[in-house]
Amino acid sequence: MKTAIITTTINIPYLLKDYTDNAKKFNHKDIFFVITGDKKSHPDTRDFCDNLAKESGYEITFLNVSDQEKFLEPYTELKDFLPYNCIQRRNVSFLYAYEKKAEIIITIDDDNFITENSDFIGEHSIVGTNKEIEALSSSSGWINVCDFLEEKNNHPFYHRGFPLEKRWIDQTIDIKNKKGRIVVNAGFWLQDPDIDAITRLTLPIKSTGFKKKNNFVIDIGTWTPFNSQNTSVLREVIQSYFMSPFIGRYDDIWPSYLVKKIADHLGDFISFGFPLVKQDRNEQDIIVNLENEIWGMRLTNRFCNILKEIKLSENDYLSCSKEIYKKLKQYQEQKNIFNEKENKFFNKFLEGINVWNKTIDRANKKYIT
Repeated sequence: MKTAIITTTINIPYLLKDYTDNAKKFNHKDIFFVITGDKKSHPDTRDFCDNLAKESGYEITFLNVSDQEKFLEPYTELKDFLPYNCIQRRNVSFLYAYEKKAEIIITIDDDNFITENSDFIGEHSIVGTNKEIEALSSSSGWINVCDFLEEKNNHPFYHRGFPLEKRWIDQTIDIKNKKGRIVVNAGFWLQDPDIDAITRLTLPIKSTGFKKKNNFVIDIGTWTPFNSQNTSVLREVIQSYFMSPFIGRYDDIWPSYLVKKIADHLGDFISFGFPLVKQDRNEQDIIVNLENEIWGMRLTNRFCNILKEIKLSENDYLSCSKEIYKKLKQYQEQKNIFNEKENKFFNKFLEGINVWNKTIDRANKKYIT
């Protein structure tokens, strides 16, 4: 399947050399790379990408600011909605890969390093397959996938964006083998896992391994988030997967819940496990991260409860995304469950869904014309 590996960075993406070497080692051919820059991008980034493309034989596209301005000309809503100097420029890479008809899009962060002996693309190619696999459900309706990571000091920890109200609950987990289509694969992270700022401020978490021998899926009706690093997404799922730049560090978490809602409705699965990457985390201000997580922590449980109440009738990801947007707007107006500040946060998320729906509609029309 035609596969794109995408990222956004302001640094020279030296780590891509390991990704191209890994792709060649395991004889993956129909692969291309998309890197979205920003106003702070290193001036030597294009030269690095062009040289790596010649050396590796893979198509490697770096989109600087002027490239993005030109590319986004047909997509006026998205162009106006996305600010510069934010990690959510990643959406441009998604759209570019979508336009080029990638069947699987793998999104990585610029601090995700390939682990030894991993067939990175091969392990992500579980996406799009129909297979029998372990499906996990729980008595609480929630599963913390980080429970299946080994931690150096045996500290339990939760995935970033897991609702606070659903943590530390006694529950039983049921495992059954089920067959279904896998539309998202969330690979795990060694060393520095994707956890929230509260955890980073209280515990020195270090992930040392994956407890299972094979990937697993979260069963229909059981919930958990996934993120946008070391994650592969089937082409059609991209139609409902947009990272809003206005909801802090829940930019990739809330759309993951939206995708989970639609996947459950359509009978699809989200997989967790391999490939593993080592996250050598870029330096960040934990207090700033905490500030950017507050509203998500306040609202995520309520948001997921609303999603669970919505009844879907459409039969594809884009149509379901439009249906969710409409019903979330109606719910917000009729139930009046948010205060003024909460509504501001929620409205920005809704605006992003609407912008992305229109963007994908325009991209699809380009294929027809």
